Amino acid sequence: MISSVDTADLLTEEASSTKDKTYISAFFITAPVFIGYACCFSLQHRLGNVFGLADGAAGNSRSYYYGIGTSFVYFFNLIFRVIGHNLLFGCFSPRVRVIIALASMIVGQTMLSVVAMAKSPPHLAWVFISYAFCGVCEGSYCPNMFNVVNNLGKTRQQVVTAIPFGVSLITILGFALFSFGMPFQLCYMFTSVCTFGAIILYLIKIYPVANTSASTFSFKDFFNDFKNIKEWFPKIWGHCLVFIINMFCLSLFNPGCTLYAFNERVHYKLLGFTLPHDAFILTCNIGNFLGDLLSRIVMDRKRIINPMFFFILLIFGIITNLALIPEITPLASFVFGWANGGLYTQTTKLIGLLFVDKYHLTAMSTWLFVGDIGSTSGSNCVQPMRPVLVGIKQIEY
Repeated sequence: MISSVDTADLLTEEASSTKDKTYISAFFITAPVFIGYACCFSLQHRLGNVFGLADGAAGNSRSYYYGIGTSFVYFFNLIFRVIGHNLLFGCFSPRVRVIIALASMIVGQTMLSVVAMAKSPPHLAWVFISYAFCGVCEGSYCPNMFNVVNNLGKTRQQVVTAIPFGVSLITILGFALFSFGMPFQLCYMFTSVCTFGAIILYLIKIYPVANTSASTFSFKDFFNDFKNIKEWFPKIWGHCLVFIINMFCLSLFNPGCTLYAFNERVHYKLLGFTLPHDAFILTCNIGNFLGDLLSRIVMDRKRIINPMFFFILLIFGIITNLALIPEITPLASFVFGWANGGLYTQTTKLIGLLFVDKYHLTAMSTWLFVGDIGSTSGSNCVQPMRPVLVGIKQIEY
């Protein structure tokens, strides 16, 4: 007969084994979220054609409102980072909120797949609604998923690495397939199917082993954390400051106004050849993917460094991007990707180390929230930035 002491020891060993185990399934659960995110920002030019906007999102009042609608993914992302998922979903534990977030992405992408196949220009309200659902997912998923996996070995790194992979499936593989005639509407459908599969995988693999603290966080806990903001925010304020600048730059330049900065055929004067616009954007997306992915792998193995290092990289990326030289624009994308991936990895690692038992979800939500302020601001500066780029090109050429 097994004694009560032996039983307690077995339970302790089992709990310890769960904490040490890395769940690779988190990679495949997270990737569809960012496939959907990439659909929102990379396909908006093509989606704009469905809505009767020949130049994507520039010109008349209809294109103006279309631009506002596409920014709803950032706007609702911003709302749900802190207030939204803690207030509206406050009665649910973080591990349940992950499911709600994934379901929101399915709704948004399914709407887009239907609307994008319309024979005549649909009502612009569909852009606002579908992008809002995608924003709810983006805002709710990461803070809660990071909280759920914080004590599950190196599972956090699986979540972090899945982000650029998910984005690249659209920005690289998707754009490559477009050149062979694949309809862009299939990307929305693919995302919906993958996200549904992610929910099933999450329920089987991650949900049952979510740590106890991730199962009990309530809105009251969130409110109490904010009352004690002096205890945790000073430890991450530097990373928050650089992150808001980072997200502003990514939304504005990567791809942002780069989509509109070059003609349908991009001429490489130094190299003496011409590429179609989609092929040029593909090279930029490859540069961004390599920088983002490699930095997440490398910087996770490094000690926590001063975030000013990533700020310097961003300045270099801005200067390189604004040069409007197609030969070096992919380099700017690589630098932006390295700064973003490295900063993201280091900050999630820092928060995980600093706040094991208290403040983790609130600190993570706040850090992501300030980043979304940057991305929302940057996305709304894309259209005003376009005439500035025209002026720069006239001066240079």
